[in-house]
Amino acid sequence: MVEQELRVGIVGAGISGLRCAHVLLERGVQVTILEARDRIGGRICQNDSLGYSVDLGPQWIHTSGENPLLRLAEDTRTPLHTWNGKTMIYDEQGQPVERTRADRLSSVVWDIFEHALRYSEESGHDIPETLSLHDQVAKRAAEVFPDSRHDQKLLVQMAQMWGAYIGDPPSKQSLRFAWLEKCCVGEEVILAGTFEAILEQVAKVPLASADIHFNTRVVAVEAAEDARERGSAIALRTEDGQTHVFDEVVLTTPLGWLKKNKLAFAPPIPPRLSQAIDSISVGHLEKVFITFPDSFWLDPAVDATDDVYPGYTNFLSPRYAPDTNPEHWPQEAYNLAAFAAPNKHATLLLYLYGDCSRALISLSTSTSTSTSTSTAMSPSNSPSDRPILHRCAPASSHPLYDFFLPYISLLPNYSPRSPSCTPTRILNTTWQLDDLAGNGSYVNFQVPVADAADDMRCLRQAMGDDRKVWFAGEHTSPPEESGTATGAYLSGEAVARTILDVAHVSVSSSR
Repeated sequence: MVEQELRVGIVGAGISGLRCAHVLLERGVQVTILEARDRIGGRICQNDSLGYSVDLGPQWIHTSGENPLLRLAEDTRTPLHTWNGKTMIYDEQGQPVERTRADRLSSVVWDIFEHALRYSEESGHDIPETLSLHDQVAKRAAEVFPDSRHDQKLLVQMAQMWGAYIGDPPSKQSLRFAWLEKCCVGEEVILAGTFEAILEQVAKVPLASADIHFNTRVVAVEAAEDARERGSAIALRTEDGQTHVFDEVVLTTPLGWLKKNKLAFAPPIPPRLSQAIDSISVGHLEKVFITFPDSFWLDPAVDATDDVYPGYTNFLSPRYAPDTNPEHWPQEAYNLAAFAAPNKHATLLLYLYGDCSRALISLSTSTSTSTSTSTAMSPSNSPSDRPILHRCAPASSHPLYDFFLPYISLLPNYSPRSPSCTPTRILNTTWQLDDLAGNGSYVNFQVPVADAADDMRCLRQAMGDDRKVWFAGEHTSPPEESGTATGAYLSGEAVARTILDVAHVSVSSSR
């Protein structure tokens, strides 16, 4: 236990802040959590506008290595699903690529990704800052298929799927620091249920023992230049004019928030840390759920429980939708009808990234229709000032319906006259409008970043050594879980253990 009570303030009640609080509370630390939203979870949240609950944020768990969230999923009996590895590919003219060929090309793409990450880790600073993952894919495609320009083109187009992992196209992914995205090539499962039970388990101790203030937005972080030497405290000022004083502070605010709120710190953030905040990028990943009366794309002659239909469909650089997609942004969809009951739904889950996600957010929020929304904005915004977040509407009135129709119409058994083929509702996220989410998804490493590995080290160290101000969240996670919910969880735990170690508090393994 702590001989002299240590006061720690945690900004944010997402999974990182909750895990940090849990570890500290178990060692007798006095913990206060200031949360700007009216709920816990941060980017882990659900929406039931489709008639069942879906995760609006994280939904995947990597299964390689020791993953604490996988263990929690098993403990809470959260349903998980492993995809069947089958791929449906439509080429740029909307023609299906023969299934065997599609599977072979998909395997080659992942081999190229894995080779690129190994090359990145082994060669390090020998790789030019301007070289992207796209450049490496194009080079390898020419080596793998020297006699087939057609297969080279298909391979490069298929590799655009990397964008759904980092939130931006592979042309922006730094090859030099691609190894920091190593979690993207590991084994993974998708939650067929939601993160709700996992989050409840992570939050159990903090909800019972921490002093949690909801609807409380921090606007200033004030500390002495050398707080540890002087024994000074850190003051957190909130939007309502209150001041909260602590011995140590952990900011779990997203990287995007840090980028926009550097002036909230007094004294200013040190130059090297400020540079790190600027150098690391924030992705632009969004989700779209399209639900139907029936899973018309499944073969009616085959029992759907056999999981025969490809779990993943990729529409490569479409040239057949010039009116709605003149930029030829690729689209990809996951078949949620593959889940086991009761989580089996006639729903397609699509991921949007980069310019495509920005354009469709603009489209989805520019049309005024009756919608069911889940907002998570600053409490200072009046309802009329809040942008539409996580929008769900009947498909016929949803502004994204016309955009996705060309791809829906390519699926097996589609008929424009069949009610089964007409979506009932569409739900799309708009995290880029949420300032509390950092106006984006999670970190990525874009060309021409010079030293992303050291930038991440700086973010993990933050100002803890001298000012007792720490950062935690997916942007401070270890490389094997960069940008993931697991990474956020681990970062909160790591910061808590560092604080306890510096304060000479006994630390032992806990759950």
